Amino acid sequence: MKIYFATGNSGKVNHADNVLDCEVEQLDIETVEPSIDSIEDIALSKLEQAAKKTDIEDAFLIADDSGLFIDELNGFPGPQTAFFDRKVGKNRILDLVEPGARAEFRAAIGLFIPDGDNKVFSGKISGQVVEPRGDGGFGYDPIFQPEGQGKTWGEDPSLKDETSHRQKALMELKNYIDEHLI
Repeated sequence: MKIYFATGNSGKVNHADNVLDCEVEQLDIETVEPSIDSIEDIALSKLEQAAKKTDIEDAFLIADDSGLFIDELNGFPGPQTAFFDRKVGKNRILDLVEPGARAEFRAAIGLFIPDGDNKVFSGKISGQVVEPRGDGGFGYDPIFQPEGQGKTWGEDPSLKDETSHRQKALMELKNYIDEHLI
């Protein structure tokens, strides 16, 4: 089985390829991210856009979205996490909340099933916002410390691959593939 991953991020593709028991190939198709409050709906929108832009027939396709949801900020930046980083900068989060603020990373992965109903798989991990630590990973990794861990994902990027919100969503997807598609 082969799955196409509609993303410009090859790191996500490599991660999916390591978790899923099938070939994962990057499909670098530009999508427009709608400004809505649901990462699940954003993932489905990206999925539908990518499916319309490809000429790959009868193929399985995935697209994802994720965000950092900070309790003190009523879930902000949430689905607008990447937008906030581009416009303001991720480290400016610490201008809005004190280190130690409770937060949750969430991921949603949409699966396009030819001649079937699209599915969404979710994952989340709780933790806290901290002063930047570490140069590894990407995005908000240096300022997020998962619950029960002594390091940020910026200090130990391999920890992210093992424990992240995306890892959990990928495992849900893998279980679905194993039970229903293979």
